[in-house]
Amino acid sequence: MEDQNPHRAADSSRADARQMSDRTRFAADDAPRMWGNPAHATALVVVVDLDDLRRATTCRMLAAEPAVAEIRSARSSAQAGESLRNARLVLLSDGPDRADLPAMMAAVREQNPTVPIVVTADSSEPEVVRRALEQGATSLVISGGDPQSFSDTVAAALRGRAVLDTAIVRPVIGRYAALLDEARRRDSAVIESLAAAVEAKDTVTSRHLQAVRSLATQLASLVEPSLARSEDFSYGCVLHDVGKIGVPERILSKPGPLDADEWTVMRLHPETGVRVIDPLGMSDTVREVVLYHHERWDGQGYPYRLSDEGIPLSARIFSVCDALEAMTATRPYRAPLPAGEAYRRVVAEAGQQFDPGVVEALQEGVGSGEIELFAELAPAR
Repeated sequence: MEDQNPHRAADSSRADARQMSDRTRFAADDAPRMWGNPAHATALVVVVDLDDLRRATTCRMLAAEPAVAEIRSARSSAQAGESLRNARLVLLSDGPDRADLPAMMAAVREQNPTVPIVVTADSSEPEVVRRALEQGATSLVISGGDPQSFSDTVAAALRGRAVLDTAIVRPVIGRYAALLDEARRRDSAVIESLAAAVEAKDTVTSRHLQAVRSLATQLASLVEPSLARSEDFSYGCVLHDVGKIGVPERILSKPGPLDADEWTVMRLHPETGVRVIDPLGMSDTVREVVLYHHERWDGQGYPYRLSDEGIPLSARIFSVCDALEAMTATRPYRAPLPAGEAYRRVVAEAGQQFDPGVVEALQEGVGSGEIELFAELAPAR
């Protein structure tokens, strides 16, 4: 164990620092020294670092802290021994020597369960920061970094508070943002693949699938703008019929009305759809559109016969657009309706099949031009 004197020459050679053994320096500095203002400086700080030069540098920086009365340093937590029991703060290294940080922290906690621990690291790489904080570190500082940042971190830790310099936090946030972007791209690719699988099996075309998503987004912007801005709502629109993967193709492509048994199978597709997407960890908004877009305002829909505001708003908005798309799309058993006729039928079903407030917003949007109904549902050329 060694005690660091703040008045030791700061320009001691690197070679001397490396050659002097801890045992020799411990013997030379056997008696702890009090630094700072004795009336105010009360804190014992223990520094544990395998690297001699880095440990000495950390101790010199600590010596400038007015609240630090005594500094003891060691090459390992075992060597620090009993000093850890009375420490007000412990600084542990997580440098390139690949010291076993979890074991070191566990050893410190065994001696002093509540002492704040600041990890000194050579890098602010996100993995380094994550490892330190996950192991229970109060804060992290960069070895040889900004002295003011070091001082702020130490002072806060002695008060039981955590401070992380923005230079440390910024790479972590950047990495997290990159991971989110990567996850979004991956989710988008999976979603588009699932939608393509439904398109390949059903008679729905990609053009109409994009049309219903566009219409639903335009309508949502007038009813609940946060939904219109939501990527999850867009995903729900694309995946709304993913459950048709489980419907036999002979039913999907039947050139005539479905019989009762076939309708029983068809009405299972919302629940099948949710089972398909659940392993992907999709949000509630996606699940609501997939599961409830065939419910009706009057309670006569499926699969649960929900009614009025018991149906999630996302599904109530989407169902209006889905009906418009379905009526204007070519089906094996009928020709498409003109967009104007489909619009008239949706308006007539306000308060029965559809939420009257959503239909009113549709009418206002079509009238103002905010919803490009006829452009979106125009027949393909």
